[in-house]
Amino acid sequence: MRQVISALAVLLAFNGSAANAQTAEEKNVLAANDAFDKAISARDVPAMEKLWVNAPYVVVIHPSSTAPVVGWESVKKTFVDQAARYTEFKVVLTEPKVHVLSPTSAYVTGIETFEAKRTNGEAAAFSANTINVYEKRGDQWLLVTHQATPIRKP
Repeated sequence: MRQVISALAVLLAFNGSAANAQTAEEKNVLAANDAFDKAISARDVPAMEKLWVNAPYVVVIHPSSTAPVVGWESVKKTFVDQAARYTEFKVVLTEPKVHVLSPTSAYVTGIETFEAKRTNGEAAAFSANTINVYEKRGDQWLLVTHQATPIRKP
């Protein structure tokens, strides 16, 4: 009986670690996601521009958005405006989960924590449920959608 239990424990441990192992593509998507967090935290719009598909179908929904913003030029403007409203800005995605749907599409979900200082000195901080959708172009994973919905406290 002990041998059966030991064998089951080994099997479960092996299957569990295999299920948690990331593929090369998952790592690449997470690297793209990390680059986005770093660019937005630095308020670096030129860096962000290199991380997005420049197309009329890209979408962003910021926590402060009243409607989806569609099209690269409009999306880019939201990041330019955002950079002008803050002197400090830090975004970190915790608990990221990556899902590669096909050779050219993937998404990442997680909890985004946001800490910032507005130009008037006022501090801002909150957490948001976040999804970032990616399209692979050549060998690069590029954003096509970013949505961050504030987590409401009960």
